[in-house]
Amino acid sequence: MNSSVILFSLCVGLVGGGLVWWVKRSVVIAMLVPVVVVGVVAMALPPSAEPLTRQQQTVEPPRQQPDASPKPEPTPKAQLTAFRPIEVADRGYVASDACLECHPNNHATWFASYHRTMTQVVQPDTVLGDFNDVKLSHNGQEFHLREVDGVCWAGMLEPTAIEGTPEASQWVNRPIVMSTGSHHMQAYWFPIGLRRTLGILPFVFLKETEEWIPRSAAFLQPPEDKASHEIGRWNSGCSKCHSTHAQAREMSFGEFDTRTAEFGISCEACHGPGEPHIAFHRGTTSGSKVAADDSRDPIVNPDNLSHVRSSQVCGQCHSVLTLKGDPDKINVEGHGFLPGEDLRESHDIWQLHSPEMQELLQNEELRDRVIRTNRGTFYADGVLRVAGREYTSMEQSACFLNGEMGCMSCHQLHQSSDDDRPSEEWANDQLKPMALGNDACTQCHDAQQYASSHTHHAADSAGSSCYNCHMPHTAYGLLKSIRNHTITSPDLKLELAADRPNACNQCHLDKTLQWTAKHLDEWYSIEPPKLDAQQSETAASVLWLLKGNAANRAMAAWVMGWSDAQAVSGDDWQTLYLTRAMDDPYLAVRMIARRSLQSLPHDVSQELDPLGSDTERQKAIQSILQLWKERIHPARPALMIGSDNQVDHEKIDAIIRQRDNTPMKLAE
Repeated sequence: MNSSVILFSLCVGLVGGGLVWWVKRSVVIAMLVPVVVVGVVAMALPPSAEPLTRQQQTVEPPRQQPDASPKPEPTPKAQLTAFRPIEVADRGYVASDACLECHPNNHATWFASYHRTMTQVVQPDTVLGDFNDVKLSHNGQEFHLREVDGVCWAGMLEPTAIEGTPEASQWVNRPIVMSTGSHHMQAYWFPIGLRRTLGILPFVFLKETEEWIPRSAAFLQPPEDKASHEIGRWNSGCSKCHSTHAQAREMSFGEFDTRTAEFGISCEACHGPGEPHIAFHRGTTSGSKVAADDSRDPIVNPDNLSHVRSSQVCGQCHSVLTLKGDPDKINVEGHGFLPGEDLRESHDIWQLHSPEMQELLQNEELRDRVIRTNRGTFYADGVLRVAGREYTSMEQSACFLNGEMGCMSCHQLHQSSDDDRPSEEWANDQLKPMALGNDACTQCHDAQQYASSHTHHAADSAGSSCYNCHMPHTAYGLLKSIRNHTITSPDLKLELAADRPNACNQCHLDKTLQWTAKHLDEWYSIEPPKLDAQQSETAASVLWLLKGNAANRAMAAWVMGWSDAQAVSGDDWQTLYLTRAMDDPYLAVRMIARRSLQSLPHDVSQELDPLGSDTERQKAIQSILQLWKERIHPARPALMIGSDNQVDHEKIDAIIRQRDNTPMKLAE
């Protein structure tokens, strides 16, 4: 290992299961465990801060119910700046507004992207969540959300107190100062009073359904006994990919003075520091420490780089990676990577079976944690199982290794002028118009060679989509499955060994693995694997949903709501199984199952609360199933549906009893 710092940074997007280790002076500190601050019962002020009001300085008397908590006093927003990370223009970074004068169109398209809003200072116009006197409860812990004069507040029991101490029962109000996310969900951060150290509200707001849910329901992880505030998480981990040029600046254990060039993923994250570029075009001298050749423009355009270097610009965040270098320098100055450089000079990019990983596994202190993290990151064969690590995924693809495919082959970070899609539609995945279909692949591959004679499906069907067969939805993140960026070909023997869903049965939900093996053998001479009776007789998607590990259950619940799969395998039977998923021990699986239920016709699952009491949930499930039984369904043995709507519930129950209950926490 070429580093005394191991930041196993699986921290892209809203990280639900990333493992961050700070190895300093041979001491392993688990930074993702909430930091316990002994004796902190008041907001500690940085030297430069203005005094807080008495209401903010003191902790109210013990209160178990938020009904009794006083309303927070009005507080100037500027005063809160002292307690959160700040934006500082240094080391050549000048922030995105400096780009607007000369690059208005590029600035506008970046402004419309979700990269910009990855992290934001909380303002009334940036908050998605409802703070209008909302009371939330989870695992016996109460929270009270309010807005007072444009400042959002969360009332809660003292988040830094040690359990069992008097302080742990004291009710406090904390201002919400920063948010993360805006595409699918939004999380919120509050100061704990130690310099600029943040804690997280243990609820997120879902944009799609406009509801608050516990973070344990937003990320795939085992049920938790209590809410965690993950103190210091944003400062030490999330900031590195959710802001531009982050400097954690840990002053002492658990106490941060975090700075960043700009919140969110800004222009300079992809193009490099802007000060030398501006100086070059104005003919002035840059005060930046960033070296520049006076004879050429020092700014970097990823489009002009090789497919490897341009992709590494994305890979600085979209990878499984660790930092190299002096930990004290990284702590103060940031990781130091600049677009256009070789990412491996400043980071190790990890693969499951790489020599570096095998060396790490020899460390007895880290081995068990690395194994758990790997299980939540990779399939057994090394293919990535989580979203947000697309560069690591792509590195395993022949198109990247042997060809010139890179991120920019399909994605564009600025919407082109001839792209007539609404900006919100483009921003969803930032694909080029030509990459919405098979043209993405026929840039290099002969379209005639891979016509219907190759796919064995109608030309206009989902089965003739290159993506559906070679980039199936086997990566997971943020309550959905996404296309895996390790480009593969269906091979049941390999996929069964890796315990990974296969592309064929993600469309043909009503078919068995035996059916798939037969067609792969007949069409492509792919050797069939040995299958047991259950795999030969029961639809693969049903087995994934009922008995698979938590990740496979989540992806099966998602794919049952996928329109392409419903078009192929029908939409009149999934209710039978998605209602079973509403009792899954993993709350995320229930959330996905509800969404898929809502995609089916004749459904009333809008009244179904995945997080409600068992009694309420069972009542809603029985109502949905009764409506399903009132309709006529053809016999489908692979789905355990007989004639006259007879369902083999005993067989279904037997499969559920075989469920893989191995704890799984995905590194989303």
